[in-house]
Amino acid sequence: MSFFGRVRDYLRPVNRPPAGGRRDAWVHHGFRAAMVAVIALAVPLMFPQSTPGGFDGIDPGSVARQTINADFDFDVPKDPDRLREQQDQAEAGVTPRLRFEPARADSSVERVNAFVTQLDSVIPAAEAGAALVRDEVRRVAGGIGIDLTAEGVIDSLQVDYLLDEASRGLLRDELETAFEGLREGVIRESELADISAANVVVREESSGDDRVRAVGDLVRLGDFTRAAREGVGDRLPPGGAALFQQLLLMGQPTLRIDQDATRQAREQARAAIPQVEGFVLEGERIITENTVVTEEEYRRLLAYQAQILERGGTRTTSDFLRSLGMVLLVMSMLGILVFATFRFRRDIYEALPSFTVLLGLVVIVMAAAGAVAATQGSPALVPVALAGFLAAALFDSLLGLVVVSTITGILMGQPHFAGLAAPMVTVAGGVTAAFAVHTIRTRSQSWVLVMLITAAYVGAGLLLVLTGHYALGEMGTTAALGFLNATVCTGLGVGIGLPLLEAFTGRTTEASLLELSDMNRPLLRRLAREAPGTYAHSINVANLVEAACEAIGADAVQGRVGVYYHDIGKLERPQYFIENQPRGLNPHDHLTPWQSAEILRDHVRHGLVMAEEARLPEVVKDFIREHHGTQLIRYFLEKARAREGVAEVDPSDFAYPGPKPQSRETGVAMLADAVEAASRVLSNPSPERIRALIDHLVQDRIDSGELDDCPLTYRDVRIVKREFAHVLTGLYHHRIDYPKPAAPGETPGGPGAAAAGGGPEKGGVEEVAATAGEGAASEPIDLEQAAQGDTGPIPALDSLPDSDPEPAAEPEGVASGRTD
Repeated sequence: MSFFGRVRDYLRPVNRPPAGGRRDAWVHHGFRAAMVAVIALAVPLMFPQSTPGGFDGIDPGSVARQTINADFDFDVPKDPDRLREQQDQAEAGVTPRLRFEPARADSSVERVNAFVTQLDSVIPAAEAGAALVRDEVRRVAGGIGIDLTAEGVIDSLQVDYLLDEASRGLLRDELETAFEGLREGVIRESELADISAANVVVREESSGDDRVRAVGDLVRLGDFTRAAREGVGDRLPPGGAALFQQLLLMGQPTLRIDQDATRQAREQARAAIPQVEGFVLEGERIITENTVVTEEEYRRLLAYQAQILERGGTRTTSDFLRSLGMVLLVMSMLGILVFATFRFRRDIYEALPSFTVLLGLVVIVMAAAGAVAATQGSPALVPVALAGFLAAALFDSLLGLVVVSTITGILMGQPHFAGLAAPMVTVAGGVTAAFAVHTIRTRSQSWVLVMLITAAYVGAGLLLVLTGHYALGEMGTTAALGFLNATVCTGLGVGIGLPLLEAFTGRTTEASLLELSDMNRPLLRRLAREAPGTYAHSINVANLVEAACEAIGADAVQGRVGVYYHDIGKLERPQYFIENQPRGLNPHDHLTPWQSAEILRDHVRHGLVMAEEARLPEVVKDFIREHHGTQLIRYFLEKARAREGVAEVDPSDFAYPGPKPQSRETGVAMLADAVEAASRVLSNPSPERIRALIDHLVQDRIDSGELDDCPLTYRDVRIVKREFAHVLTGLYHHRIDYPKPAAPGETPGGPGAAAAGGGPEKGGVEEVAATAGEGAASEPIDLEQAAQGDTGPIPALDSLPDSDPEPAAEPEGVASGRTD
């Protein structure tokens, strides 16, 4: 055997009840335990990870649930907003830095000297014409960075002035004197406009010394130029004064803003602000239990958490213990769920697909809850209603309640869902979904479920408001989000989840069964058209089963729908079953007992084939398989034994293939099938005779062991018999005899009146017996024959009592002490 073959062989007990000894049991239960362990490890990871130290849920203004002491020394940094504000203030208080550059004054003087010197060399050669002088002046000025190219800048007076060497020397001296004023510090107006401070720091370029000067004391370039013009006064003629004003442009400001120094000063000012507002010593208390957390305490706690992260992310072993506690919490809650299925719904526990779905619902809701916690969302957004709805629809409402409780218990261990609000909201939505799922009969009624779940959320929000846990606005938010949650959960559950999970688990929900109960389904329409007697029989049996199942707490919908289809195999040969035979026509008269028995037995096999072709669910097929169990077809068995020349008859040739009923619903269906068929041949169906008939047939099924494999208790059987009697008594209630009009010469009410009127003394089934087909006298049908689906003439039956029978003894084949 290959490796994978050995693995498959080893894991085979996973999806079936352990029957191969200890190893199979270990594999079967161990696999489920491993699933629980994996989920328990995974679920905590779906939620936002708690901060180191486990300080979640502590906020300013909240009441601390624990006392926190420092395990080491650490600094408490300032609040970031406060620190930023202080740094901005310090930066704004920095005095702008100016750089004083006296060398720029020397540079200005040098430019003047260069200008005049060049004029001295070019003007004598240009005395021939004023135009040539102007051109030379412009050229020389342009060479030192002064633009004198505009028309009218140099007029004739200026030309005459420049032609005189002494005048040029005087102009140079006046400019040099004016530029000496630059050494006091002159700044451009554009740079001064960027300074908002009252003072500035001026640094000498040569010495590097700083001195503070008021901004108002600084000389602006415009003021310098104006003062220079005024200082010349009348010492220069008009032509020289005009040239003097133009050549003042050669002066360069000696003060300018030092951007680098200013930026550095501002950075130093920001850095000088202390970033720590306190210091906590080892062992010092940070938070005190049962006190309101202040802003200062909260900042100290945040600083403590930051230090824990810097030191490796863990504070003490308490973090590990806390994580371990979360895993154990999830495992414990899942353990309760698993134990409930193992103890009360073993079928779910042993069927791996169903067990997987049950745990998968928890995982899906936990993943969604983790997303809600990560976004700080409302508990009303957790789709616990989806889990409650699907668990109740697939299995039952009580198991849905256990699933909701499991989810709620896990959520209560998460910091985001701590307190009363989260569990109240989740329980309200989930439990309502679990118990309201059976209120909708078709998928089109899903809006009813949406409204009920929404009402539950509204009620939970109102209770939280009344208890002081919610403000009125939070109640409105819960109602709105609850409606959204209910709509999404119902839509996903009804439209997608339920069909997929039905296919995955092989289970059939009530909604699917209700769809199968539509009498316009092809098989049921064929039954009504081709086998009307069987159709009527199925309807009557369904009424009996539904009433009995409701009374004992079994699945009434499953019982009714299963019985609708239990005899569909008779469609293969409907004329061979007495309920479909015209009076006097019995094809079994021409068959051997073995052939007749084979035809009767085959209706089970044919029914299963038809059910498979129609894709009916297994739960419906169970009614086809089990409604006769392994009973003997006694009429034809005895007929075979009575035949001459037959030495020995094998009873298995006259037994239904089974199996015996495995559920309460199929057990009730077996009893109802027998009782309804036998009641049809019961003469004078008084309440007493009906009860006696029911007692007789039920006791026979118990004595023959047909109910040994189904979980019906003695109490269930007693209730079932009571409900059967109630329904059949109503079905066969006494009708008024209307006398037949007297024939000519005959007295009203004379001979034949009772027979014509269908009275209890004559006519009815007795008359049918008298007019039955050939062989009526020699081959009569009895109660057992009718109850087992045998066929043949119907006799008059007078063997049942006309009074109430003695109370039946407790059936030996039913566990009277069982209540499950």
